[in-house]
Amino acid sequence: MKKLNELFISIKNTITKNFISATLNFLFIIIFINVFQKLFGAENSIVGVIFAIMMSASMVRDLTATPVRHFIIQSITLVLMSAAACIVATVSPWWAFFFNVIMLFLILYAFTYEYANQLYFPYILSYLFLIFISPVSLEHLPKRMLAMVTGAVCIIAYQWIHGRKRIVVTSQDVLGAMCLKVKTCIQQRLDGVEETYDPESLREDLCELSQLIYDRRKKALCISDASFAMINVGRGLEDLAHLICTLDEDTMRLHLPLFEKILIQIEEFHRFIMHEKKTLSFFVETDFQGIEDTSLKSIAQSLSYLYEHLLQMTVPDHQHHYRKTMLSLSTRCKAALNVSSVRVIYALRVSVLLAAATFIVQMLQLPHGKWLLFTLASVSLPYADDIKMKAKKRLIATLIGGVVGALLYSFLPSLTLRTFIMMLSGYVSYYFTDYSATFACSTIGALGGAVFMNAFGWEAVGQILGIRLGYILLGILIGWTANCLVFPYKRKQATKQLWKKYIRTTELLTQICHVENTDHQLYYNLVIQAHLLENKLLENAKALNWEGARDLMAKCREAVRLAHRQPLSS
Repeated sequence: MKKLNELFISIKNTITKNFISATLNFLFIIIFINVFQKLFGAENSIVGVIFAIMMSASMVRDLTATPVRHFIIQSITLVLMSAAACIVATVSPWWAFFFNVIMLFLILYAFTYEYANQLYFPYILSYLFLIFISPVSLEHLPKRMLAMVTGAVCIIAYQWIHGRKRIVVTSQDVLGAMCLKVKTCIQQRLDGVEETYDPESLREDLCELSQLIYDRRKKALCISDASFAMINVGRGLEDLAHLICTLDEDTMRLHLPLFEKILIQIEEFHRFIMHEKKTLSFFVETDFQGIEDTSLKSIAQSLSYLYEHLLQMTVPDHQHHYRKTMLSLSTRCKAALNVSSVRVIYALRVSVLLAAATFIVQMLQLPHGKWLLFTLASVSLPYADDIKMKAKKRLIATLIGGVVGALLYSFLPSLTLRTFIMMLSGYVSYYFTDYSATFACSTIGALGGAVFMNAFGWEAVGQILGIRLGYILLGILIGWTANCLVFPYKRKQATKQLWKKYIRTTELLTQICHVENTDHQLYYNLVIQAHLLENKLLENAKALNWEGARDLMAKCREAVRLAHRQPLSS
């Protein structure tokens, strides 16, 4: 009884928390799809569905820094997808295989990342929708292309409405949280309590800040002076906490008034970051005069460094000023292309696999073969280690959603009621974040679409469910065999490559710190890259139970930290 009560409370809290956002999102999607269908015809209603998916999926990346560039990239990609889908649906399966490999490879390579959130799946799914759910002839292709370009406008508009202040608000939150953690660190040392402060939490904040700035780049090797300063503030706060943690207790007790004043100074920094104060005061500089202790001198330098870069961070001109890189054109082109062997191998492997499966479906003219392809796309993940769990979740979700859907549709022959169930399943999915729960809801909707006009009663509906389940099992089997047995690429292998890249990056950073007139764009891009690599390495280390990862990274960080304590000239 107690567990049932806890479950009821959990469900109630989930509904209360998500009701407004879930309802608004659902209503927006219904209106969006209907308006899209009115503008571009019933044959392009699937395009409206595609962009309803893509708009929310695009929010994992920030596209608002360069909306025109991202609009052009999105438009070209989407127009090519529509053209390729039209050709694939028109020509023979042999020619279709060739076009599929090229298009799928481009999508997978463009929207797969080594150490950032992946974005390829909605595009792959949309491409398969265009081929199998609502293909168009060459005669109707121009209208579909226009619909795709309109969709690209919608993606950028959606990003602009929901994410235009993301960098300001989130970076403010991250730096504010870092300030509070530094205050906690100092207060704990002064109080002599057992330390609960975790230095790694500051590093995680710094990595999050770097990800925000990385997503907001105008282009490769093009970061604003304000972003330079923002990174420096984050690094300065981490460095200050590190210095405080390494002080002995005698020094802390001897200089108690000084550290109490430092606490007030950090609070001043925090209020300035959170826009609670428009001006910034620096009142601890004179308190360090005459102090010979090397550690305290380093703390003084760190505080002064923070003050200087907090001011630079808020200078309006710095937000739009970009220092030119001194690197050659060929080096800049390589950085812009960012060719990655990991991404190439993954894109090639999955594009050939999906193209081959599409070839089989088209050759055998399998009426529900699209379910096989959707499953294959879903379980063909970058790391072979993750496929088993994803396949398990998809299978469980299919069983749960399929049985619930089959029961409902078997006893509800009314098309109106079936439509209501399909819409309700889509609405309910907004209350979940777990893949199994959301896909169970999707299964109810997909099954409804398959039986909507032609299957009534348990036997007919159950037969369709059996076919769907069979295709999903086959897709899981093919995906597991290809990705885990034939061409396995495991997390351990990727982690070794990422570790070597991290070592090279940190070594280069320590060298650049001692170079006069260094290339600021190169330096800060390396700093950001090191943080992104750390984030991914720690994520992989946790999955691999690699206990020594943090200690090894700490040595690399310390080398960079020591070199960085002689700040770059501004």
